[in-house]
Amino acid sequence: MKNIVVILSALSLITFSSCNMQVKKERLEKIDSLGVHLNYVGEQLQSLDEQLLENRRSEIDHLSTWVWDNVEDTLPKKQGLAFGDLMRTTKYIKKAQSQYKEVSNEYNYSQEQLKTLRKDVENSFYSEEEFKGYFQTEARSIDALVKASDELKSNYDYSNSRYEKYKPTVDGLLDSIKAVIYSDEPVRK
Repeated sequence: MKNIVVILSALSLITFSSCNMQVKKERLEKIDSLGVHLNYVGEQLQSLDEQLLENRRSEIDHLSTWVWDNVEDTLPKKQGLAFGDLMRTTKYIKKAQSQYKEVSNEYNYSQEQLKTLRKDVENSFYSEEEFKGYFQTEARSIDALVKASDELKSNYDYSNSRYEKYKPTVDGLLDSIKAVIYSDEPVRK
């Protein structure tokens, strides 16, 4: 009789173990599916040049200061509007920079959360209900992060297109102002 109990116990343990392995495998596959979305966010971040934004912002600030210090007359309409639009581009650059930092921080945090969830699943820490709760929380978080990275990319592209659109006109304006300021001929009134 003891042998039958031992054999049945061993069989139930083997059955439970194989079921447990299947559950682990399914849970890890779900976690991997979240990892794919997180990789997308990482690729988005890598495609952006944070230093480019900082350089452009600094250049616009410097240019603005130079114009305010050296121009005392009304600017021609086209160049004046381009100058104002280029100055407003700083707003979009700052927004993209702020979003970049937020998305980067959330991305790093989500990576750690997924690693922890994966490790906990491998160690069989969660019941089905607990896993569902943690998984859904991470899924919502990563979904929001994907949307935030798409918005960041859009703002990044928009700020760069504005810069590239208005910068040549403003450069032409600056060249003409500098030509007057630095010329040897006196200015006639």
